[in-house]
This record gives sequence, structure tokens and C-alpha cells, in this order.
Amino acid sequence: MKRRTFFQSGLMLPAVGLSPAAVQPPSDIYKRLGVRTFINAVGTLTTLSGTLVSPEVRQATDQASRHFVTIHELQEKVGKRLAELTGAEAAFVTCGASAALCLATCAVTAGKDPAKIDRLPDLTGMKSEIIIQKVHRNSYDHAFRMVGVKLVDVETAADVRRAINPKTAALAMVLSHNSLGHKVELEEMISLAHQAGLPLILDAAAEVPPAENLSKFVKMGADLVAFSGGKNLRGPQCSGLLLGRKDLVEAAYFNSAPNNRFARIAKVGKEEIVGLLAAVELYLKKDHTAERREWYAMLNRVTERLKGAPTVFTEFITNADYSHSPRLSVQWDEAKLGVTLDQMVRRLREGEPSIEASDMTRFRPAWKGLGIFPYNLLPGEEMIIADRIKQILTEKV
Repeated sequence: MKRRTFFQSGLMLPAVGLSPAAVQPPSDIYKRLGVRTFINAVGTLTTLSGTLVSPEVRQATDQASRHFVTIHELQEKVGKRLAELTGAEAAFVTCGASAALCLATCAVTAGKDPAKIDRLPDLTGMKSEIIIQKVHRNSYDHAFRMVGVKLVDVETAADVRRAINPKTAALAMVLSHNSLGHKVELEEMISLAHQAGLPLILDAAAEVPPAENLSKFVKMGADLVAFSGGKNLRGPQCSGLLLGRKDLVEAAYFNSAPNNRFARIAKVGKEEIVGLLAAVELYLKKDHTAERREWYAMLNRVTERLKGAPTVFTEFITNADYSHSPRLSVQWDEAKLGVTLDQMVRRLREGEPSIEASDMTRFRPAWKGLGIFPYNLLPGEEMIIADRIKQILTEKV
């Protein structure tokens, strides 16, 4: 993956007078619990509580919480609407992308056979292997393995063909900025699967934006596609989306809560179901170009604010993953100023307000400096970050 400096001469905007007053104060519930809130310049990490939902999504979840419904009917109606929006044959809401992958694995192994489902994760008498490229193995593949399948590592298309056997339940593909260096692209993986009469399961948890990915992968022929609801879709954190081929989506739901079967633990409530639908509808109407332009403007304001700080250098870092918001790297002479990158991350976190930013040397691919991502920043927070960085770099330690 190529790295390049992203010169922003055409995107530089004058600094605007946004004040800290634009930043929302901590809510009473977090104050009462003694839980510290922070400015999130990192991104939609689950450990950092994902994203901030829009007022429309909050309203939808609140309305959903005020009435009783049957979950089967709600999932059916919401699933039909999600299928219309995405162009998939069928869809339903899960309690996250990992749950969607688990249920997809149930669908391609036990299917809708209650006797087989009752034996999970004992796959005796069932197809029990999923073929996956070696570079796509990661800590999230528990979602497949918890069903009892063996993941068969491959590297090339020839390896895939050799690995297919009567025990093969599916092929799997992972799209992620962490899945670097694969040799078989998605289109070819789909073709290999279908030539063998097998389904392709796609982990696309964080693969929006662009918005068209919600439709693109099923149009390409991916049979089951998993998205996270609590990342860039800005849906409820405990939500996800599984869409794809109708018979397989139905089999996945047959394994899911509220059915009392293996994946009963993958329970999703009426609030998440309705909230995710609202989030998807909003996302598909959003002006993503304007949103991205404002993200760049935020980071340019950080750059402008840091001008004059001793030894400071900023640059935009890109990679091949468009689902990332723009990324600004802030660098300085650590030896001359006596502030290391680790110290900067810690002091931002421990300051008031607390700020979470990234050590970009730990990224894949690794880069230099402090990473500032604007996706989860509220108006005015970028100025607080810039001022705090400047303060740390210029004050006596």
C-alpha cells in the first residue's frame, strides 16, 4: 500500500472562531457514575464506545422503546425495508457485525435443520470448513470459529481450488485496513466460490463509506455480507446488518434470537432494530461529499492553529481504505522539545478535557506522529485539541 503526503492547497480554509462552548458537557449520568467522558479524535472503536448517533436515531430508538411488538414481525418488516434500500434479496438486524458473521456461519453449516442447530457447535455430519485467505485471519475470526468450523488458510486462487472439498461450507473474505496484502480479490473469491457451488461470506464491518458499498457487494455476488451498525453508519452501538441471498439470510435468522437456539446470545432489541433502520435511511440520504469536506476543514483548522509551535510539522496521511476519514499526522522534534509521542498521548488523555488521539506508529501501515481523526469530533473540539497539543509542546515539563 503506497503512502504519500496529501497536500491540501485546494482544501485549506481560514480558521473559524469556534469556541469550546460548542462542545457538549458531560451528561448527568456519567457525572453521577464517575465515568469520565472524552473528546474522540481516534475513531469508531468499540472500546471507545463506537460513535455518536444522530438526533433522528435517538428519537427512533426512544419511540421504539415505548411500545411492545413481536420481534419476528419487526425483523420481517425492517428486513424488507433494508433489502429495498440495499438491493439485497433479504436482510435483518443483528447485535453487531461479529454476530452477523456467527449467524452466517450457522446458516452455511446447520442451515434451518433444528436437529443440526441443536448440536452446534458439534458439526458432526455437517460441512465444517471455511476457506479464508491467510492474511485475513485476525482476532475477530472467533465469529466463525465459535460455531465449530475449521478455518482453512490459503494464499492464492490455486490454493483455494485445492482446498475445496466435501467438508467445505463456504469461502470467507475480510475487507479491512488491517487485511493487507491478499492475493485474491473479492470478485475472484466470489467466482471461485460459485464455481464450486459454495456461498461467499463477506466481513465488511467497517466498509462504509462509501455509501454504495451497502449495495455493491451483494451486486457483485457476495452471498452473505456483514456490516457494523455502530461505526460509520452511526446506528446503535449494539447493532449490525446481515444481508444477501434470501435462503441463506432466512437460515441465519432461523438460528438467531428470539429463537431459542445456538445463537440465542445474539439477541437484538426493538430499539436497535428500529434505530439501525433509521441510521441506514439517514446515511443513504447524507451529502457525503460535503461531510468529507468539513472533515478536511476541521483538520486544516488544527494545522493553522499549530502554526508557530516549535518544530511542529503536520501532514495528511492516506491509505487505500476510503472508509477512513481523513487523517492528520502531527509531528515534532521529540528530543528537542522533551515530549515523546507516548507522553503526548498520555497527557492528552489525562488533561481536562480528556482527549483520545492515536499513536500512528502502531497503525497498519505504520506512520509517524500523533493521529487526529475528525470523524467523531464535535464542532469546536478540533480547536481544543490543537490548543492542548500546543500547550504540551511549549510548557515546561
